[in-house]
Amino acid sequence: MSRIWSSASRFVLTALAVLGALDAGRASAANAVGSVNFTLGSKRLTSDWYLSEPKTDGTGDTLSSRGSQPALGVEISWGREGWPALIALDLLHSYDDGVQHYPGNPLFLIPPANVRRRARTLELGLGVRRAWTVGGFSPYLGAGGSMVRATFHYQMSDPSQGPYGAAGPAAAGRHFALGYWVGGGIYRNIGHRLHLGLTGRYSKAQVEFPEWSRVSGGQGGYYFLADSNKVDAGGRHIGLVVGWSFPSRK
Repeated sequence: MSRIWSSASRFVLTALAVLGALDAGRASAANAVGSVNFTLGSKRLTSDWYLSEPKTDGTGDTLSSRGSQPALGVEISWGREGWPALIALDLLHSYDDGVQHYPGNPLFLIPPANVRRRARTLELGLGVRRAWTVGGFSPYLGAGGSMVRATFHYQMSDPSQGPYGAAGPAAAGRHFALGYWVGGGIYRNIGHRLHLGLTGRYSKAQVEFPEWSRVSGGQGGYYFLADSNKVDAGGRHIGLVVGWSFPSRK
């Protein structure tokens, strides 16, 4: 969990820098309108991102599992009074890790191995968003393009070598891809500025890792991204929303 919180702290600092730049621009536009929403939830990716032990059915066959990563985000909407839609600038960060255990095969001289898998995605989205006010609730919809950075790091170790095992081959990759996002949500206005609610989002960005990051695990033949070096770094995100609107509601 410490790595997750470390990753979250870096995301918060990035979000604060974005908010500082936005606030500086807002100060020079008295008729600016918009909102800033912080989101907390999870991002569900394809099975390529499933990092822990694979799930099996009653007969021992591996079940297809989607990867789920804790996610933090910020949704910024900005514009002028009278605009049909506001400019949307979003940042969504997800991270998780897990361990897979391989028993090995003595008959073929394949040793046991543990593989620690860590992966994260960072989405930067730009588009448009429109919100409506219905009573004390505000539903909203948005869409646009995105740039996604995907990162993974796999480390193999031999558990039979000492109490902590011996480090073995490792693989790591980091790459960017362009894609798109669509999303929406609804929040409840509380007081003149604060609001609470729910948000949902779907994104897609096909990341192609370099061939050098798709390497074999060595003696055991354990592969990292063995089937393809192309993976979808987008996914489905659902989260809680807390934020505020400007200018203050009367």
